[in-house]
Order: sequence, then structure tokens, then C-alpha cells
Amino acid sequence: MASVHQVPVIFFCRNNGYAISTPAVEQFAADGIAPRAFGYHMHVIRVDGNDVLAVYEATRQARKIAVERNQPVLIEAMSYRLAAHSSL
Repeated sequence: MASVHQVPVIFFCRNNGYAISTPAVEQFAADGIAPRAFGYHMHVIRVDGNDVLAVYEATRQARKIAVERNQPVLIEAMSYRLAAHSSL
């Protein structure tokens, strides 16, 4: 909907390699979430989610695209899981 209606929104996905309790590679065949954005004609930025400066820069770029072009952007922050899904 955001792409169809050209909504200036940023979707932020933290990809820690798991889909709840199952490794993401067992849940879907694509390389992460980023390739899905192309099917919706959305801009996509993949970033090292453990690098705070890289995340800041990616978010700054995404905001510029969203505001200036009035289009949605997906940021996929690649990270890792430190503990089980149900851990506190």
C-alpha cells in the first residue's frame, strides 16, 4: 500500500537470522528481507545492524528518499541473536 500510494514512510527490519525460533534460512529461500522490497518497487537499504553509525547513515539516507521523493523505503539491519526468543 505504501508503494502504491507513494507514502513517505520508512520500514525498519532488524534481521537477526531467525523467524521466531527457526533459522530464517529454513523459513524462506530469499536472501533476507531486502529482495522483497524490489517486488513492491520500494527503495531498500541493507546495513550492518551492529554498527550504530552505519544505521544512523542508512536512516538519514532513507529519510532523504522518503521526504524528497515521497516514496517508502525499507531498511534491513543485519544483526544476530544473542539468546533464545523467549529469553529476557
